[in-house]
Amino acid sequence: MQTQTPSPSLRHKQTLALAALALLYAWTRLFALTDLPIFSDEAIYIHWAQIILSDPAQLLISMTDGKPPLFMWLNAVTLALFDDPLVAGRMVSILAGWAAMLGVYFIGRDLFSPRAGLAAALLYVLFPYTLFFDRLALVDGLLTALGVWSLRWAFHIVQETRDAKKAFRMLGVLWGLMLWTKASALLWIFIPLLMFPMWGAHRRPGFWMQLGVALSIPLLMNAVIYYLAPPVRVPGRLPFLHHLSYFIPLEELVRFPFMLWIRNLWVTHEFFVTYLTWPIALLLLMGLVTLIQKKDKRETAMWSWLVLPGLMIVLVAQGFFSRYFLPMVPAAALIAGFTADRLAGWLAGRMARRTAPPATMPPRFHTGAFALLLFGAGLAAAVWDARLLNDPRTAPLHELDRLLYVEGMNSGYGVKEAADYLREEAVKNQQQRGYELYLMIPRLPGNPAEGITVYLFGDPNVVFVPAFWWPEKPLLPDSNHFTLRPSIYELFPRVRRHAHLLDFAYFVYPNTTYPQDKFLQVNPSFHKEWSHPKPDGKHAVDLFQNFTEKLELELPTLGKR
Repeated sequence: MQTQTPSPSLRHKQTLALAALALLYAWTRLFALTDLPIFSDEAIYIHWAQIILSDPAQLLISMTDGKPPLFMWLNAVTLALFDDPLVAGRMVSILAGWAAMLGVYFIGRDLFSPRAGLAAALLYVLFPYTLFFDRLALVDGLLTALGVWSLRWAFHIVQETRDAKKAFRMLGVLWGLMLWTKASALLWIFIPLLMFPMWGAHRRPGFWMQLGVALSIPLLMNAVIYYLAPPVRVPGRLPFLHHLSYFIPLEELVRFPFMLWIRNLWVTHEFFVTYLTWPIALLLLMGLVTLIQKKDKRETAMWSWLVLPGLMIVLVAQGFFSRYFLPMVPAAALIAGFTADRLAGWLAGRMARRTAPPATMPPRFHTGAFALLLFGAGLAAAVWDARLLNDPRTAPLHELDRLLYVEGMNSGYGVKEAADYLREEAVKNQQQRGYELYLMIPRLPGNPAEGITVYLFGDPNVVFVPAFWWPEKPLLPDSNHFTLRPSIYELFPRVRRHAHLLDFAYFVYPNTTYPQDKFLQVNPSFHKEWSHPKPDGKHAVDLFQNFTEKLELELPTLGKR
């Protein structure tokens, strides 16, 4: 890394530029933050955080679904600070993105130049890729931030700019936190291990002992939580790996599934074309040409960070989402940043030869060319960003992301509206009947039921009834009592309640292949009372209520609306 100390005036300018970037980051991440409603996975994570906040004994509740807990722990803290649970969940990602932006700046500044650091940080702010996912309560943003800072400490080690013992221990803690966030952290943990031989760090005295300490820290951290973790209760899930169906089976891998790899590679290409924009692609292409020509180990490390984890996903994944590649994006910002700085220097040199003495190149030439390049690189991204911030429904998302986050059943459209409707019904129920509204929810995680649960969690007028027995059995019990559990993730404590409490209960119909007409045949006392269509027009959030004609006759004043 560069060790030259900048002058006070230069440091002041850099500080002002970084402060301006922080303000731009805050505005782009906070503007109309909840216009895109709660996505299915967001609802799951936020609900786990709510359970943790309400009962600290459930610190590892997410591991019943095979998910590491760090994001949920942080979300439990933000839930205590914000009234809106969706804002609280997304603030974790926003703060993580801010940390990632700072890490990108410091890596670019110390490894290449202050201009390169500022350019990379600016591009990180403007990238549609980071803008989109920094505003969602998903674990990938936190993993990205931790990955960026683990790379920064790895560079401290190879460049010997920090005490080796401290740096290795910090690297080990960051690795542990990454594994507490998501199992795919393994794809980024091995990047520093590739960097060490590039700089010959493995030949230094004490290197292997310190690396052993660094590797033992995440092993111990994860041994503790997996030893204390409750058993996985969601069908099909596994500890750490979460879901084997996400991976290509070994027997298929040994047959070299080229067509599947080509498909994965094409989808990956689509993600980056959609979210990085063509000017950035051009800068990356120029950076690749320079890498081939110069073989600079700093640039090799950046390209390893960008390419190798994605290549592993392409080779082993049965299916994946665009957010899986988010931890690679800071490397793209850094490559584009130092390429823009290098290109600006070349352009400035060309201008200087025409307008100045051959031996001089006025700094304003470099600065002007640099600003012009950044403007051109950021303009296409800014236009994309504006569409996302002003109307998420019309933003040019990738087709798969549009289905997940906007149009399909996993999207959050209709979820908050359903929660508001049920909250009003619960107040009426309390006033008319003198007890809480019982809301039956399926054991399937995700929207719409879990999103509704997030908004109604802690409401004194609502009692959630996880219907573990449905659809194998009718919703209503065949006895005078039914079993009430705390949530779909908690089996104990179980309490018995009288069946009459379900006389006016609502049921949130899940995203399932179980047909509604069959549901109505098996549960004739339930009627669809409320519905909100999704943007695709094919799905809807549907609420059914238990209300029989017999009850109408016995309680005429409490009849149907």
